[in-house]
Amino acid sequence: MSPFPPSSNQPGEEDKSQATKQLFAQIQVAAKAGDFKLADQLHEKLIAIDPMALSEIIKSAGIIEDEKTAGIDRDHLAIWSKLYDCLSEEERNCFYYSMKKYVLRPKTMILNYGAMNSRLFLIDKGHVIIFSPKDGKNTVLAKLGPGDILGEYTFSTISLCSASAITHTDVQLMCLESSAADGWEDKYPGLYEKLIDFCLKSGRVDQILRNKKTEKKRYARHAAAGPVKATLLTKEGGKTEIVYSGDLSDISMSGCCLGMRFAKKAVARTLLARNLLLFITGAEEENPPTMSVIGRVVRVSFHLYGDFSVHVQFNQLLREDALRKFAT
Repeated sequence: MSPFPPSSNQPGEEDKSQATKQLFAQIQVAAKAGDFKLADQLHEKLIAIDPMALSEIIKSAGIIEDEKTAGIDRDHLAIWSKLYDCLSEEERNCFYYSMKKYVLRPKTMILNYGAMNSRLFLIDKGHVIIFSPKDGKNTVLAKLGPGDILGEYTFSTISLCSASAITHTDVQLMCLESSAADGWEDKYPGLYEKLIDFCLKSGRVDQILRNKKTEKKRYARHAAAGPVKATLLTKEGGKTEIVYSGDLSDISMSGCCLGMRFAKKAVARTLLARNLLLFITGAEEENPPTMSVIGRVVRVSFHLYGDFSVHVQFNQLLREDALRKFAT
C-alpha cells in the first residue's frame, strides 16, 4: 500500500478544468458577437484540451448553433424556404455561413459566356439579364429575379458558362464558392448532394437554353472507341510533360468525349479551358487508324470511383473521311 494519500486530481487536471471554463466563456462571447469562425475554432480547441468535458462541449455547440440560427436573414430564409426546408438546423447554418453577401450595381457582369465559373449565386433582390452571343449579337434569353439561382450548371459540373449574366438593377445576392463546400463532407455528409439536387430541380437557365435550342448540336455525334494520349499544352501552345491516358467514347466533326480517371476532382477541374494535343488510335486490332488533333476542354463530367468524361472541342473541324475512320 502506498504511504501517500490518493490525489483528488491527476497532475494538470486543475489547470485543465480552469482552461475549460475559460474556453466555454470565450465561446459564449464570440457566438453572441456573431464571430462564428472564432467560436468554432474555440470549440475545436475545447474538444482537444478536454474531450471528456461533455457538458461544456455539448452546451457550447448548442449556443453556437442557436446564435447562428438567430443571425440568419429572415427575408433570405423566406425567399429560399424550399431549399432550407430540406436541411437540418446544422446544415442550414453551415450552408448560410459558407456564403458571402454581395450588393452589385447595374451593368455588373456576373458570368461570361465560355468562361470558367465555380460559384453559385442565390438572388435575393433585383434582376439579372441572361444572354448569349449569336451571329455576332447578344440574344437576351431571360430575366432572373429574387428566388432564382445562377451558375448552377457550372457549380454542379465542371464546365464553361453556357450563357452570360449581367445585373439589370441593383442586385443583392448570396455567393457560394465551390471551395467553401469542399469541407462539408466530413461534418455534414449529404449537404452537398441536397444542394445539387435543389439546383437540378430549380435551376432555370439550362431549361431556358434548351427551350431556345441554343445548345442544339450542329454536328452529329457517333459512338467511338480506342486509346487516347492527351498532352497538356501551355497557353502559348507548347507541349508540357503532363500526359493523360484515356479512351475515346464518342466523336463528331467538332469534338470528342474521352473517358479518363483522376484521383481527385480538383485535378479534373484544372483541365477546364485548357488545350490538349490528342493522339487518338482506332479500336481495330490490325492496322488501326491514328490521328493527332488539338482541342479545348469545355466540360468535365464526374461519374463514380474517379471516373470522368472529358469533353473536348476541336480547334478545327474534322474532315468527314477522318471522322468515319474512328466512328463505330
